[in-house]
Amino acid sequence: MSAPAPRTPGGVTRVLATAAGLMLVEATPDGIARLVQVDADQLDADQLDHRDAAATWFNVKHHDDDEGRDPEPGAAAEHLARLAEQVEDYLAGRLRGFDVPLDWAAAGVHDEFSREVYREIQHIPYGETSSYGQVSIDAGRPRNARRVGRLCTLVPVPFVIPVHRVIRADGGMGNCPEYRLRLLEHERRNIAAERAGKPGPLPFR
Repeated sequence: MSAPAPRTPGGVTRVLATAAGLMLVEATPDGIARLVQVDADQLDADQLDHRDAAATWFNVKHHDDDEGRDPEPGAAAEHLARLAEQVEDYLAGRLRGFDVPLDWAAAGVHDEFSREVYREIQHIPYGETSSYGQVSIDAGRPRNARRVGRLCTLVPVPFVIPVHRVIRADGGMGNCPEYRLRLLEHERRNIAAERAGKPGPLPFR
């Protein structure tokens, strides 16, 4: 699969190598617009022009980040750097909440209910869960649990919007259950170690 170009003028697209795998990330001067997990074989070899050994980024060709077209040349790159640092810290067990800005418009999240759902999901505490129905209530529209579930499958920036903490009423994990379960287990291991006074933090595995 070819890595698509940014959808927003001034956007920057990179591939971030993490302990949880490769992540295709897009940022604009206003914030992070997209984070998509990908497999190495989904990226064409000629799309990766180099890897910086001092960082975790691959550059993706054919993006629209020429300095002359970016009204704030450093802003998108700064958001990417901040996200990379926070993803690394989260997976190392050192970070429990993300605070990078999101560009809702570039992410394709245009209606207020969708934005409120994602904001409510961001408020779910580390290592805890909430149901689709409860998120719907918290977002101000009871009986919209099915739509919340749909939004969780369409989430533009997972991790920052921790949809792995949202479960079905029957306790099921919904979309990508194995991967979401690993993230919850990572968080709960760190909480349990802290409560037991054991050495930490514990890395993602």
